[in-house]
Amino acid sequence: MKQDRILIVDDEADIALILKLQLEDAGYATTRAKDGMEALEIIDRESFSLVLLDIKLPKLDGIRVLEHLGPALRDTAVIMMTAHGNEDVAVESMKKGALDYIAKPFSSEDLLKKIERTLEFNKTRKENLHLQEQLEEQRKKMEAILGGMADMLVAVDCEGSVISVNRATEKALGLAHGSPLGMPVQSLIKADIQLSSLPCIVVLRTHSPCLDTTYNITVRNRTVPVLSSAAPLFGASGNLLGSVEILRDISHLKALEKEREEFVGMLTHDLKTPLTAVVGSIDLVREGRLGPVNEEQKEYLESATESCGEMVEMIDTLLDVYRFESGKMALAFTREDIGAMIRKIALSFRTLAERSGIELKADLPESIPDLQVDRNKVVRLFGNLLSNAFKFTQEGGRIGISAELVDDAAALLRNIPPGTYSFDDGIDCEGRFLMVRISDTGVGIPKDALGTIFDKFVQARHRREGKTKGSGLGLAFCRKVMDAHKGFIWVESEVGRGSTFMLLFPVNPKGPVNV
Repeated sequence: MKQDRILIVDDEADIALILKLQLEDAGYATTRAKDGMEALEIIDRESFSLVLLDIKLPKLDGIRVLEHLGPALRDTAVIMMTAHGNEDVAVESMKKGALDYIAKPFSSEDLLKKIERTLEFNKTRKENLHLQEQLEEQRKKMEAILGGMADMLVAVDCEGSVISVNRATEKALGLAHGSPLGMPVQSLIKADIQLSSLPCIVVLRTHSPCLDTTYNITVRNRTVPVLSSAAPLFGASGNLLGSVEILRDISHLKALEKEREEFVGMLTHDLKTPLTAVVGSIDLVREGRLGPVNEEQKEYLESATESCGEMVEMIDTLLDVYRFESGKMALAFTREDIGAMIRKIALSFRTLAERSGIELKADLPESIPDLQVDRNKVVRLFGNLLSNAFKFTQEGGRIGISAELVDDAAALLRNIPPGTYSFDDGIDCEGRFLMVRISDTGVGIPKDALGTIFDKFVQARHRREGKTKGSGLGLAFCRKVMDAHKGFIWVESEVGRGSTFMLLFPVNPKGPVNV
């Protein structure tokens, strides 16, 4: 353990010697200065834990030494030594930075106790100063972070009164610095939703984060759409202190969304219309209305018609995915015989199976309960999955369709590849489900793509080995359809050993289906 060093500042040699012997006997290291000037010179060169400083000194008295020490008093403790009757002077010196004083003559026991107590006090004081500096540093860092945020930030206490805002909030709302503090949050954030629905107020009620809420606020007589999230503020003991809400201006996103709507409208008209004209012209030629057509020419014309049909289907799929995402997809749910529907779809692929040299087998139980579905969307769903299976299965391969009723969907959902669904959202998997499997012996899907294969355009990145390349929109459409039916879809696959797409349809979904 490092020895505490003590500087004895006393012009009386006998007293200084006695102090030296007493302190060194107690385990301290000592140095002596004969006057105030020498004391300052020594302190300038060396560091000490404590200074025993006599008030009456030649050249420079103890009070003036204290004044010259200044910042050094931060790390070094000082005990003043004074004669009886000069206690008032000693107290005055404590106002200038000394931590204690002792009157001469004093006993060795009293002195050592004062030194020990003063050293301990000074150690605690330095630790507190260090903590205060760290706290101030963190405060400045946080202030810089909040000041540099482009998003608005509002913190409220448990009563909903504003306790902090950042510069972006003051600037966006045109407020003077510090003026929002103490006002009710509804007076600061003029929203088009109820006060109880504001994310920061929801958090105060639930003690849980409230994420990704969109609403409009009024700023200088202008309506601004915002995307907002809020989180609780807890104290060290776990008690709720308030909440903090971050608001992002999404005006530019709304503008982009409008541009996307215009682009989608352009797709509908400017792409599908000429394709319809192309198909009509090809049909005129193929039917021989413009002159004789031989068999070889008919094959080429039929191939061109099929390509145009694929293009139209791709445009329709893109439009449907957009409509699902924007909440504008109109769905018509009816009670349907899902078994008969799957058998009819499988039958429509028989010709393709024979031409491709692929075995197609549908193994369905006789009694499958009717389901509440949008017939057109579910037909396209199965059509997309079967088309994919044929695309990525080589000649001589097999494609199978099977179905069964399951009561324990939770056990099946544990097999879903990570990233496909976020089960933190509290997905409802209770009740009976119809499990439909569409399997193939094709090229398979890489393991790292299983969780993202239903995202838009992913197929174009991961499934290059098939006979044809897809746009990656078909599976995105399938996911949207299953979401709308409160069902689940995922894929289990191994490269080189085929894939199995699993679909879970709720037999009796709780509440209305999603639109």
